[in-house]
Amino acid sequence: VDDLYTLITTREIDAPVGRVWDAWNDPEKIAQWWGPAGFHSTVRELDVREGGRFDVIMHGPDGTDYPNLYVFDRVERHRQLVYTNAGSTQFGLAPFQSVVDLEGIENRTRVVLKARCSSEEDKRKHVEEFRAIEGSQQLLQRLEEQARGQQAN
Repeated sequence: VDDLYTLITTREIDAPVGRVWDAWNDPEKIAQWWGPAGFHSTVRELDVREGGRFDVIMHGPDGTDYPNLYVFDRVERHRQLVYTNAGSTQFGLAPFQSVVDLEGIENRTRVVLKARCSSEEDKRKHVEEFRAIEGSQQLLQRLEEQARGQQAN
């Protein structure tokens, strides 16, 4: 159920759903696009299945490392990924769940990314301190570049 603590980002990607799905399921590909513009990532583990883990370190342009651990709650091939971020004591973030819905529309893919924060304070932190709205938009742009076969920067 969506509530007022949910951040929603939508993008129509100019690539078929299979290519978008592949970009999520290949550790080399996801390392190129995961995170906001200017970030690069080191993927320590990517196991896209229910109960599987996505363990990644995002490296910020200022040299700050942001370790993230996600557990996949639900995986529906070419349609949906639901995963929970373990949160971060280092950055004061509570665990939160994300839902990625994929809808193939001819040779394009509509992607809806929902981040369900646990409280108004956690949502505020995501938006104000971590610029989550801009970051999500940049992440989906980088995903599109990867899915289209272009080098994500």
